[in-house]
Amino acid sequence: MKMLILVYDVDFDDEVMEMLGRLPLAGYTKWDRVLGKGKRSEPKLDDSVWPGFNNAVAIVADDETQESVFASLRALFEKLGGKGFAVFELPVLRVI
Repeated sequence: MKMLILVYDVDFDDEVMEMLGRLPLAGYTKWDRVLGKGKRSEPKLDDSVWPGFNNAVAIVADDETQESVFASLRALFEKLGGKGFAVFELPVLRVI
């Protein structure tokens, strides 16, 4: 199993939520108003100096679906132009 963590500009929320609805997932966890700075973006700290914020989603994909889920995320990344959207893949060792 893998955990995929998406961090994306709030402007892309409709596209991300629509894509997640089409994937064969049991569920996901979403965080709104995530602040920070990425490798390919300016800081988003939701203040007057660095306006804006991101959202984040954590998905756990099983061995049968993880490749198709990642491929869908990559396609959305490319569609959005590669900015304001990042996916991090982590191993899931155990789940309670």
